[in-house]
Amino acid sequence: MKNQCHNARHRWVAVHEAGHALAYWWNGQGIHSVAVRTKAEIIAGPWVDRRGRESNPGGIVEATDFIGSPSLIRECRLHGMYDGLQEMVARDLLHAFSGPVAEALHRGVDLEWVLYAGGRSDWQHASELLALLPDDDRPEAERLAIARCRELMRHYWPVVQVLASVLQDRGVVDGEEVERLLCASTGEHPSWRGNDVSSLDKPQTWGPDHAQPR
Repeated sequence: MKNQCHNARHRWVAVHEAGHALAYWWNGQGIHSVAVRTKAEIIAGPWVDRRGRESNPGGIVEATDFIGSPSLIRECRLHGMYDGLQEMVARDLLHAFSGPVAEALHRGVDLEWVLYAGGRSDWQHASELLALLPDDDRPEAERLAIARCRELMRHYWPVVQVLASVLQDRGVVDGEEVERLLCASTGEHPSWRGNDVSSLDKPQTWGPDHAQPR
């Protein structure tokens, strides 16, 4: 039984990472790989990403953000060098919050609980992004980002479940395969910044094959 537990991939981790991957795909951003690790794999050693950096997560999506280093931009006061900074922050906030939002929907718990548990690194990333905005704009930007993530998850929930099942079964999936799966499952082929973020401010049209999360 102990070995089975150590070699099992948790469903909630798979759903969490599938949520992140969906947001990157929807934004038209490249995905390098998505991984969900067993306890035995975590104990065995760190995950080494494509840049050679080591970490020890339960799951990870290696993908491209619009803003590579929010903290560096803030420290060097480079805000003005980024055209469309608010839009890029809004899109990267989708990347940051979609994993925790998916996990919270799956587990039937408050988002705050997820952010203070397994989603701490996501919350840190979101906080760095929000720090690029004027102080008065941050609360509304955070509220709007979370609401948009919830709408994104509700609209694509069956697809999130399909990807989560693949991740739970295989552990590591190449980014191109993830993108093909999402395109095949939805019939959509998002281009870079092709989807309007504000479209998530309105309830999406539900097709017959879309079932809302519990």
